[in-house]
Amino acid sequence: MGKVMVISFQSLTATSGQGMARLGYILSKELHRRGLLKTFVVHSKGKFETPFPSEPVSFFSRYYLFILNKLNNIFNFKTHQFRFLQERLFDWFCAKKIDNSIDIVFATQPYLKRTFRKAKKLGIKTILLSGTPEDNYMYDIVNEENKKLGATAIDSYTYDKRNKYFNDTMQHLDVVIGSLPTAYKTYAVSKVFKGVNLNMTGHMTPDFPAYDVSKRKPAGGKFVVGYLAYTVVLKGLHYLLEAWAEIVKENEDADMELLIGGPLHPIVDEYVKKRFSNLTKVQFLGQVTDIAGFMQQLDLFAAPSLIDGAPVSALEAAHYAVPVLITDNAGSSELIARGNGGGYIVPIRDAQAIKEKILWAFHHREENAAIGLNAKENMDNYSFEDFIKEVSDFIANELNDR
Repeated sequence: MGKVMVISFQSLTATSGQGMARLGYILSKELHRRGLLKTFVVHSKGKFETPFPSEPVSFFSRYYLFILNKLNNIFNFKTHQFRFLQERLFDWFCAKKIDNSIDIVFATQPYLKRTFRKAKKLGIKTILLSGTPEDNYMYDIVNEENKKLGATAIDSYTYDKRNKYFNDTMQHLDVVIGSLPTAYKTYAVSKVFKGVNLNMTGHMTPDFPAYDVSKRKPAGGKFVVGYLAYTVVLKGLHYLLEAWAEIVKENEDADMELLIGGPLHPIVDEYVKKRFSNLTKVQFLGQVTDIAGFMQQLDLFAAPSLIDGAPVSALEAAHYAVPVLITDNAGSSELIARGNGGGYIVPIRDAQAIKEKILWAFHHREENAAIGLNAKENMDNYSFEDFIKEVSDFIANELNDR
C-alpha cells in the first residue's frame, strides 16, 4: 500500500490545527490508523508530538514567520501581499519534501504551484480538498461588488499575482474534492482546472460546548436579528442593510433590532458610513468575544454572503437553536437546510428576499422558533468524523488503483 503526504498551510497544535489544518489533523490521524500516512506537513509546529507523523514545512519556518510578523508590525505591509509572500515561501519549502516515497499529495489549500509541479514530474497524484470556491469565481464577484461600492483597493481575492499563482497551480492538479456545494459548483465551471471534480460534501463543524435548548430566548418580546463576521465585501452585509432599511421604513413601530457583530473591513466600513449613516434600530457592536451570549439573544441569524465556504457563525447560531437566514452560495446552507429545514435559503444579492424572510419570521414567531430547533437538530445529528472516513476511503481506493 502506498503513502500519502497531507499538506495544510496553517499551523499545528498538540491536539488539533488552525483553520483547515484541523481537517488535516483529523484526516492524518485516520490515515495513520490505516497505515496510509507518510507525514502531515504544516507551516509551523511547536515542540510536541502528535499521534501520527507530522512536521513543519521547514526547520526554519517558526523563525522566518516570527521575523516576518515583526517586520509587518514595523512596516505594515499590504495584507494581501504579506499573505501571498507566506504562501509562496510555504510552497517553496514544501516542494523540497516531495520525493518518490510518496504516492499521493493531499492538500487543503491551492497555492502550491511548485509542490504540485514536482509531484506530477515524479508521477505522484495530486488531490486538493477545497473548502472554498474556485478563485476566479471569487475574483469576479469581488470585482463586481467593488464597483458597486466604489472601491478600488486590492485584497487577497483581487490580487492578480496571487490569482495567477492559483491558475498556474491548477495545471498540475489531478483531483478536486468539493467539500461544500459552492466549491464543487465553481470548480465544475472553472476555465483553468481540467482534472476530476468530485462532489463529497462535508462540514467542518466546530467543537461546540453542550447547550440546553430550554435556555434559549422565548419567542416573544423584541425581535432581534443578528449578524457576526469579520466583514469583507463577500460577506454581503450591504444587502442585509438594504433590506433592513426598507423594513424599518415600512414598520416604524415594530419592536425589532439588528445587531452587527465583528469588525468591518475599511472598504465596507466606508460604504456603510456613507450609505447607511441614518439607519435606525441597528447596533454595530464591534468585536464579539462572548459568542454564546450573542447568539442566545437572537430570534434570527443572518448570513447574507455572496460567496462563502462555510461561515462558522451560521453553524454556531444553529447550535444555539437560532434559525439561520443564509444565501444559497454559502456552503453551510446545505447543512442548515437538511431535514425539515433549519432556516431560510435566499439568492445572493437579493435584498428583497432577505426582507421578506425577516418579516415572515417576525410575524410568525412560534413557527420561526420551531425552525431554530430544526437547525439545532441538524447540528446534533451531523458527524464530521463520518466525512473524514469517506475521504479516507476515497484515498485508500486511489492508492489501490495505482
